[in-house]
Amino acid sequence: MLTNYHTHCQRCKHAEGSVETYVRQAIIEGYDVLGMSDHLPYPDFDYGFRMDFAEIGDYIREVRDAQKKSGDRLTVLLGFESEYMSDYRGYYEQLLDGYGVEYLILGQHFYDIRGFFQSAYNISDTAECIHYARSISEGLDTGYYSLLAHPDIVGVNLLEWDRNMDEMTDIILESAIKNDIPLEINANGVRRGFVKDGAGLHYMYPHYKFWEKAAEAKAKVIIGSDCHNPALLNDCDVQKCRDIAKNWGLRVIDTLG
Repeated sequence: MLTNYHTHCQRCKHAEGSVETYVRQAIIEGYDVLGMSDHLPYPDFDYGFRMDFAEIGDYIREVRDAQKKSGDRLTVLLGFESEYMSDYRGYYEQLLDGYGVEYLILGQHFYDIRGFFQSAYNISDTAECIHYARSISEGLDTGYYSLLAHPDIVGVNLLEWDRNMDEMTDIILESAIKNDIPLEINANGVRRGFVKDGAGLHYMYPHYKFWEKAAEAKAKVIIGSDCHNPALLNDCDVQKCRDIAKNWGLRVIDTLG
């Protein structure tokens, strides 16, 4: 079964293609399920790299229209990729219960630590990665999320892998397994290419040290294109992710829920 739940459209301001173009591409590629999961805007602040809050209704209608048009050729799902911040719990619940959003992906690009905003892309001390992991654990415990995107995205900071990074991984894995949430092997990390440091030649993410532990823990894993262009929906880097998952002995699943 061919599925992708991590898909962005042009509304996020750093992607190309409408929902309709992704649906057409998914049908061409032979997909069974396409989940649209553009970055979630917030009602009181613009965190950037996402649609305006006023566009939510249009986005939902666009995905609903695509669901009707695709018929039995493709299952199209309505989702968002969302950070977790406790102040927005009511908002997440409204999306799922009131707006009929079918799933949320937890993509913790930033998080709040005791009122301090921290970007996952700007971490200089591995001790901060433990806070990152705890924010993910808190989010997964809510039951709002169906998938954890790029759990090792902090690898972009090129930090030395140490005990803090191991603890981060353990916290994330324990929470994901407890809540029965699959972890995503993310093709955008593969698209960034290799880096070389004290850990050898490797991807920033998926980082092999994180996924060694995931394999040992037998955590559920899903492949995510994280495509920002229809041409990347099923590109060679998605296939590389499938090969990585197989070679690392990961427990891959195809569908959510």
